[in-house]
Amino acid sequence: MIDLYKLWENKKTMPVITVEHGSGKVLMLGYMNKEAFAYTLKTRRAYYYDSQTDKVYKFGEEKGNAQRLMSLDLNCDGDALLMSVQQKGHVCHHNGKHSTCFGNNIYKRSRGDYSKRRKFGRVEIDENFDYSKEDYEDELE
Repeated sequence: MIDLYKLWENKKTMPVITVEHGSGKVLMLGYMNKEAFAYTLKTRRAYYYDSQTDKVYKFGEEKGNAQRLMSLDLNCDGDALLMSVQQKGHVCHHNGKHSTCFGNNIYKRSRGDYSKRRKFGRVEIDENFDYSKEDYEDELE
């Protein structure tokens, strides 16, 4: 049994990966403080903590969206949560169009294909690096 008092003893916030119940689709990454955690367990609705406003909020309360708590798990290090929810409405707050906050693909590998992108913001990757000869490649095939 997890001691919920000790869980929050030295933490102000914890990251929460929220997934859709049933499919396991990742919906969003949020944060909880002790208050949001308690409200979520008490009401069985998802509450999060916003560090910019220093406030706890119920997911979707301003736009008619909601997340019903189905399960809440703690990782092995005791520093992150995985929350499974039944989602009502949209997840992403950008124009309310998306069913996940993770819709902006950066890289997707196709067999035998390597990313041609070499600049990532201010970081440049050595153009002479041979991506086809990485040591771990054989282990992953």
